[in-house]
Order: sequence, then C-alpha cells, then structure tokens
Amino acid sequence: MSSEPDNEKMVLRESSAACVTGEEDIDLWLLKDSLAKTPWERMQANDDAANFGESLRTAMKERHAKLK
Repeated sequence: MSSEPDNEKMVLRESSAACVTGEEDIDLWLLKDSLAKTPWERMQANDDAANFGESLRTAMKERHAKLK
C-alpha cells in the first residue's frame, strides 16, 4: 500500500466554501481571503496568531501550576 495519492481517484469539486481532493478538504474562501491581503497584512495576521498561541501556552502553564 503506497502513501502517495492515487491521481486517477482524485477529484476536485468546488462547493460553497471548500474543495474536496481525495481525503483532504481545502477551504477556498480562506485561501482567497488570504491572497486578497497584502504581504504586510498577512505578516501582521501571522504575528497576531503567534501572539495568541503564546498567550494560550502561558495560560495553560499557569493553570497547570495552580493544579499542582
């Protein structure tokens, strides 16, 4: 059994918000929204997501420390 996709069975269909390619879903709305932004806006959004992730990690560490 190969881990590579079987191109003969791969189907690309557009629905209201996503495309289905085999077993994976691709959200076209998010892709189009991202590409509509300037590179600077995408960098800012990435920085915001990284900061949010770090705040979640900090909150989980604090919560875990309180439970001990």
